[in-house]
Parts: sequence; structure tokens; C-alpha cells
Amino acid sequence: MLKYMIGIDAGGTHSTAIAYDENGNELARSEGGPGQINNNYELGIKNISNTINDLKNKVNGDCMKILAGIAGLSVVGNAPEVAATISSNVGNIPTRAITDSLLALYNGLEGADGALVIAGTGSVVNGRQNESLIAVGGYGSQLGDEGSGYAITKAALQAALLKWDQRQKSSLVDLFVKIWDLDSMDEAPAKFYKMTSPEVASYAVEVAKLADSGDEEARQIIQDQAHLLARDIIFCLDRYEDPKPMRIALTGSVLSNNAMMRSIMEDAVKEKYPDAVFSVSNGENARGVIFDKSKDYRYFTNHNS
Repeated sequence: MLKYMIGIDAGGTHSTAIAYDENGNELARSEGGPGQINNNYELGIKNISNTINDLKNKVNGDCMKILAGIAGLSVVGNAPEVAATISSNVGNIPTRAITDSLLALYNGLEGADGALVIAGTGSVVNGRQNESLIAVGGYGSQLGDEGSGYAITKAALQAALLKWDQRQKSSLVDLFVKIWDLDSMDEAPAKFYKMTSPEVASYAVEVAKLADSGDEEARQIIQDQAHLLARDIIFCLDRYEDPKPMRIALTGSVLSNNAMMRSIMEDAVKEKYPDAVFSVSNGENARGVIFDKSKDYRYFTNHNS
């Protein structure tokens, strides 16, 4: 019988489960609802389990293990219990629960030592050396997420509001009035506070477009956020033991789509670590299951009884 494994990337907007054979070839995939568990634990677990069960129905074979990368797991904690709960919902298949950022690290580095930088709605830097893991940042929109889409939009809005308070002309003021259809900037704070984090982050692309057009105000926002993200990368590299792995994979919409941000960030890191080698990570993060060598997979036959 065909033997296969499942990787699932459970994020704040949707979950993607992919089945791979023992050679790493994709067999099938399923998409499901949000799998983030710190906002709504029960719904997140339900969506993850339903997505896995849907995928299992597409593959005629024996599933050996499931690696679930779950947004919000670092906040909720108790990964073994989360893994056991999912396992009990999907036929008691050995399951391991890790953060979605660690899953991305496994995929981005293909099992090698190095760092993975994620900058999308939020941001985090994860490093791996000799099976030891390092995390820098990833504290959410209120405490961190430097260089993320959320942070770029927030910083641009703060700069625009400062200009507005002084009644000075500003391209950033003009930008927010236009994209948010405001009568004046007085309406901007209420608009901002009603948005979800992904909605706020989605406007970072407008700031980036303005920067790319040569606007100095917008370029300063991108530069400041790029340097903050570079700082976090340097913190990670500083914590490695010698000889330090210098491979750095980049993923997330901000780094994948913003060449200016990426270039400024890379140059800042190379001022201290000139041997750093950057690459943009491609492919689904669920692929990380192929490279996970951990034996810490859990299942409980009578978990719900």
C-alpha cells in the first residue's frame, strides 16, 4: 500500500494540507478554513482536522504522520496536547504540532541549518543550528512584528497623522485619504481601529508603491522597517555558536514582493555579516514535513473518551 505523509500550514486566513509520498512528491492537497488557534481554539482545531480528513479521502494509502504548523500555537502553548487532539480527530495518525513559522523554516531551509525570516501580516526570525532553535521577534502587532505589512502601514499612518497635526503637506496624508476614501485625516484613526491585522497589513503594498515611485516620505518608512527587520536577523546570527550558519531564507508577502525592502535589509545585515547568503523561499510551507526528522509525534487512541 502507498505510504505517505501530510503537512498542513494552518494560518489566520486559511489552512493548506498537502500529502507527499516518501520521495517528497506531492500527491494531493486540500484547502480549509483558518487554523489559527489563539483567537478561537475550537474553530481552529476543527478547521485543521476537517482539512486533513478531506485530504485523506483523496489519497488511497497509509498516512504515516502529520506535521501541523499552526498559527497562534506559541501563544496557546501545550503543543503535545494540541497534536493529540488533532490526532484523535483524524484517525489517530501520529501527529506533531509546531508553530507555522517553524514549519516555514523546515521548508525554506530544506532541513539545513540557518535562519528563516517571515514578513507578511506579522514577522518573526527563526534560526536553527545543530537541532537547537532560536526565535527573535514574533510578538504580535502590539509588541513587535517589525518589518511586517502591519508595521509598515501603521508606521506610515503615524507619520501621516504627525504631518496632519502640523497641517503640513504630505504624500502619506494624500495616500490614506485616497485609499481609505476619507473626507479628512480626522477619520483615519477610527478607520484603522476597526480593521483586522490582515486588513491593516494589506495596505503596506500601497506604501511600497509610493516608495517605488520615488516618494521620500514613503521610502523612509520602508527603510526604517527594513532596518528593524535587519536588526532582528543580526540578533539571531549573534546568538549562533561559531561557526555560524550564514544561510538566510526569506518568505512572506512583504519580502517576496518588495525588492526595495529586501535590498535595504540585506545590505544592513551584510554590514556586520558579509558572508550572509539570502534566498527567497518558494513553495508551500506544508512541504516542511518532508524535512522534519523529529520522532516526537503523538496520538491518543481514546483521547476524547
